[in-house]
Amino acid sequence: MTSNQAVPSTWRSSSRLQCTLFFLAAGLGIGAWASSLPLLAAGVGLDKGQLGLVLLCFALGAIVLMMTIGRYIDRVISNETLSLCGGAVFGATFLAIPFIENPVALGGAVVVAGAAFGTLDVAMNTGASRIEQETGRHLMSSFHAVFSVGNLVGALLVGQLIGYGGGLLACLGIAGLLVLSFSFVSRLIAGRVEHSAVSSVVGRSEPAAGLGAAQRALILLLGAIGFLAMLAEGGAMDWTAIYMIDVLGRPESHGAYAFAAFAAAMAVGRFAGDGLARRLGHGIIIRAGGLVCAVAIAILLFVDHAFLSFASLALCGFGVANMVPAVFASAGRVGGSAAGRAISIVTTMGYTGLLLGPAVLGFLAQATTLVVSFVVILIAFLVIAGMTVPLDRRLKRSRSEH
Repeated sequence: MTSNQAVPSTWRSSSRLQCTLFFLAAGLGIGAWASSLPLLAAGVGLDKGQLGLVLLCFALGAIVLMMTIGRYIDRVISNETLSLCGGAVFGATFLAIPFIENPVALGGAVVVAGAAFGTLDVAMNTGASRIEQETGRHLMSSFHAVFSVGNLVGALLVGQLIGYGGGLLACLGIAGLLVLSFSFVSRLIAGRVEHSAVSSVVGRSEPAAGLGAAQRALILLLGAIGFLAMLAEGGAMDWTAIYMIDVLGRPESHGAYAFAAFAAAMAVGRFAGDGLARRLGHGIIIRAGGLVCAVAIAILLFVDHAFLSFASLALCGFGVANMVPAVFASAGRVGGSAAGRAISIVTTMGYTGLLLGPAVLGFLAQATTLVVSFVVILIAFLVIAGMTVPLDRRLKRSRSEH
């Protein structure tokens, strides 16, 4: 009995550390990418509309891979190997982008970067879900907290490099090397026992059941909330630095530090997320998060003060921190025996908002002003808070039926 228990225990510890490093690598890469966008736009001479096209290229690459790569996990290639491949290509594209001056070639490279991130994201979240099932604990918020820590590290890194006169090559080059390093180290950490333990788990899996009409309607509602939440989150992440510089007139280093304030508060909120979910419930977390974020964006829009700008972004980061994990967790519970299918639907809808939102907001900013884009973000958060009213009612009905 002791020997039988030792293998799962070893697998859990090594796999959790491995998965943590993949989340850290992904978060660091996204944090550095978002904070380097002003440098990229200035270096290649992109206006807001063209920068929106670049973000759209990233989104298209990521969404295409997210929609297709899941079917190959554990059939052709393991999610651990896919995480390594995604992280390696993601980091490698960062090394190449600073040397690209042609806008078309830049768009192609960004598509590759997005595809690599999409692969890494699906694979590492699949690994995190599997670890939750093995341990019987709520851990998804903690993994996403590590992603937010990576965002913070990436933003602070870029801020420091810009402060010391570093350009796009230094910012993306060092970030790319770190993403590569974390990806390869995470693969080396995993013990050989991991493969046999995972294989035994997969071998016992049963075919997924279908979703009933009521389940599907509730899951689509959760997906709509996830879409708006991740659209607003992605817009705040990708346009915060540029808003601080172009609208509020702050120096470039302040743009990176503003993103860092957002990411740091999000990390704190996600580390506390599992406990808050147990005490308050997912519906209250989503509603409160939407209202808090709406207030934070309103402060950013109407108060031109450096300290209050940083404080409002931190407040927004804390409010948005657990909205998406709460949506994913609710979808899994509603799906029941078809939890995988439910989470797949919600994830696809949510990440469509995360990846397409910043590009759409960029086009809107080009046509109007960046202020209008942030007004749209504010409205999205208010709509989310309103949608939790029917959500709570349907969740209660679903619990009573099961």
